[in-house]
Amino acid sequence: MTSAPPSTKTLTADEIASMLGGELCGASDAKFGQVQDIKTAQANEVAFFKSTPNEMGQHPSEEDFVAMHDSAAGLLLVDVNCPSPPQCHIQVDNPSLAATIMAQFWQSRRAHCKPGIHPTAVIEDGAQVAESAYIGPNCVIGKNSTVGADCILHANVVLYDNVHLGDACVIQSNTTLGADGFGYTWDGAQHLHMPQIGGVRIGRGVEIGANCCIDAGTFEATEIGDGCIFDNQVQIGHNSKIGRFVVMCGQVGISGSASIGDGALFAGKSGAAGHLYVGAGAKIAARAAVMGDVEAGQTVAGQPAVDIKLHQRMMAMMRRNARR
Repeated sequence: MTSAPPSTKTLTADEIASMLGGELCGASDAKFGQVQDIKTAQANEVAFFKSTPNEMGQHPSEEDFVAMHDSAAGLLLVDVNCPSPPQCHIQVDNPSLAATIMAQFWQSRRAHCKPGIHPTAVIEDGAQVAESAYIGPNCVIGKNSTVGADCILHANVVLYDNVHLGDACVIQSNTTLGADGFGYTWDGAQHLHMPQIGGVRIGRGVEIGANCCIDAGTFEATEIGDGCIFDNQVQIGHNSKIGRFVVMCGQVGISGSASIGDGALFAGKSGAAGHLYVGAGAKIAARAAVMGDVEAGQTVAGQPAVDIKLHQRMMAMMRRNARR
């Protein structure tokens, strides 16, 4: 697999250090135009290495340190605690963040998604699309929906009626926003559908992966706060209120009328039942099934989800009993 071509906006090591506010150690005459993996980076590319534990508390292995030492990268971004590599390097507080900043500079999404509406897209009556937005092939923007400035909608994204995207949102292919919520009433013989007319309101800077579904509210909008990031195949039920900067990994499912606080994190395949509250900064472990309220800052795991320390004790007890 070949890497993306380097950017024409090349920078020297001094310029990169100045941009990142880091300390340059060593010298290099090369010009750099791309961030690459530390094992495959070449002399005109930048790589990064973090010597401290990652978000899961895992330390880099001895093999990781060897790969850093032997890297052919012309410039490394490392943390201040990292043993000095032999290559020219820049010490920064957060190498991952520094690498992301440089990658965005060199490989901007905007370079591939120029503002405009693809000729195969459908913009229905009353819809408003900002001039700086990109609307990809076969997208549909429903009646009275709005797409804010600098949004990017990739191929086959569908916005039903009354869906409102804030500025600078990115929606990946085949995602549907504003489909009918799952609201039915049994009349004794059949399920009668309650019309879902509330639509969806999405804040600024939200990024939604491929094949996601966010259902319209019944009477009021389903809401997604500023800065949320959703991985692929996330489902948000009708009437839910998702706070700011919430993270949802792949295949997370949130039932209707749930309320999720700012900065909560849902790991892969976890989910929450409807009509409950997950507090700000809470962490939901992978495959956890939240069946009741979760306090702000709490970490839960299991099915049904309980405090993670209790879950770990329960698992240890089960393993001990299984060995008897």
